Amino acid sequence: MAHRFLFALIVIALLLIAPAALAQTPTPNGGACAPATPCADGAPAAAGMKLGSLAVESVAPAADVAAQEVANDGFGLAWAVMALLVLALLYAIVAAILATMGRSFPALPPGAQILIPILSVLGLGVALYLTFIETTNTAAVCGPVGDCNAVQASPFAMLFGFLPVGLLGAVGYIGILAGWFIGRRSDSALGRLAPLLVFGMALFGVLFTIYLTYLELFVIKAVCIWCLTSAVIMAFVLALSVAPALEALRTEDDAEGALQSE
Repeated sequence: MAHRFLFALIVIALLLIAPAALAQTPTPNGGACAPATPCADGAPAAAGMKLGSLAVESVAPAADVAAQEVANDGFGLAWAVMALLVLALLYAIVAAILATMGRSFPALPPGAQILIPILSVLGLGVALYLTFIETTNTAAVCGPVGDCNAVQASPFAMLFGFLPVGLLGAVGYIGILAGWFIGRRSDSALGRLAPLLVFGMALFGVLFTIYLTYLELFVIKAVCIWCLTSAVIMAFVLALSVAPALEALRTEDDAEGALQSE
């Protein structure tokens, strides 16, 4: 069972990371510049064109320059969050490999598992707020870091053109909360499977969040502090879900071994 789990883990990682890294992602707004969404190539928007002469003058308005500066703010924080996401992913993969080999891995303290529902509630609040922003076109409260309105105004705030990314995040956090409580309260087959489901949802969340953070850094060229907050939460949820998932696998393997020995 542990070998099948490791194989599924690697396959999922390859299926989700490889397309995100290799796909040609379109430029927001079809390549057009706007104050809320700066150009991906850094080309300034034309302030005016003097036609009728050999010289054509293009001057970027001060507002566009200011918007570009705001959009670039927070990139250092975004890179730090990206590093945290990658570390959480590597920790999950290495722990699975070590567990498959029968070796111990650096697990977090058992008491830390109580942080999973707490973090999930916080993440759910962020996701619901982003859903409200994405569905009502309301200006977000961004604070001093980044330009979350530029991110939310981009085409990437909607999956397939109709599904808000924030809503997908809210569904994910609700699923993690439900899985955690079922795993704690039920001794049924679903209860024993719940830690693996929580781990799987957190793994998908981290992989998808890595892709979204990549879009912010390289395509949209603007940083959303709310998105980064959700990314940090999901990274910690994944790290906390590793030990219960592997313990559930170990328990299942022990049960199967006991049945075979009888």
